[in-house]
Amino acid sequence: MTFNKYLIAITSSAILSAPLSAATIYKNETQEFNIGGRVEVGGNLTDGDYSDESNVRLNVNGKNKLNEDLTVFGRYEFEITENEDDNEANLNTRHLYVGGETKFGTLIYGHQENAVTYLTDFTDLAETYSGYINENTETSADRSKNTLRYIYKTDALTFQASGTQNANNNADGFGLMAAYKLTPEVELAAGVTSSDQEYGNATNVEDTDTSNSYILAARYTKGSIYLAATGMQGNISADGISDSDFVAADAFAAYYFGEDNSNILNIGYSYYSADDIASLETNFVSLEYAHYIGNFAVFSSYKIALNNDTSSSTGDRENELLLGARYGF
Repeated sequence: MTFNKYLIAITSSAILSAPLSAATIYKNETQEFNIGGRVEVGGNLTDGDYSDESNVRLNVNGKNKLNEDLTVFGRYEFEITENEDDNEANLNTRHLYVGGETKFGTLIYGHQENAVTYLTDFTDLAETYSGYINENTETSADRSKNTLRYIYKTDALTFQASGTQNANNNADGFGLMAAYKLTPEVELAAGVTSSDQEYGNATNVEDTDTSNSYILAARYTKGSIYLAATGMQGNISADGISDSDFVAADAFAAYYFGEDNSNILNIGYSYYSADDIASLETNFVSLEYAHYIGNFAVFSSYKIALNNDTSSSTGDRENELLLGARYGF
């Protein structure tokens, strides 16, 4: 798979969130049904300790054009991981939603992307070490359940709004974003989220308070180069501490080369710091190489922990190395 195809597949605003590869089981002029998924194997080394990062994802999705003004669709996707201590499997829902597309926009309800996911995906493109800074609240995270999302898109403008009720951590909240392509190469975006959710620790787990995020992002794509940056600030309640100010930043740069542009080198930087909440500290540089051959990929990722970074599996400042391979179907 070329980098262009890879990038388009991940950052596209396609309503069905189509997988990188899928089999069309049935299709006619008005209906379509697809099955897809992937098998990924990988191992992570952190301070000499090995952890298995393998997983399987399976999805079904379909759409039905009811008339010239309305197309309905649905998608279900789950991920399976294996416990390291036994042969038991963990099942995690990634998508479970239905929606409708009209000339006035698209409306989706269920377990799905939040509105600002379009924006945070500008820098969340690495195979392994990216997409950390927006995961601390339900409405800024990549996905949440019980979410209603509206999408309106033109050639240059993308607008999304989402509302969430009774998600994980009993979260209620909303998100808004708008992005505009100044040129075919340059896109700017801004967003805001608010989440009223439980923030406690073992002693006060049911305490709730509001967390707010304000986000700016930009990306540049031309030829073999992709550059993007995301900045966030606001207040967050987490780990038993209420209303803590935070700042965060993400940066991502990629270069692709070789036959069919199937080789990718990328570098990323992630930073998140909240007052008096050490467990959220994120501060690392990541380096990655990936090679794509059709539906098959191999990749090597290395994360360099800086200062008080706690993003590793140990929760301490640790460098990490991951080697992986994936087959999509």
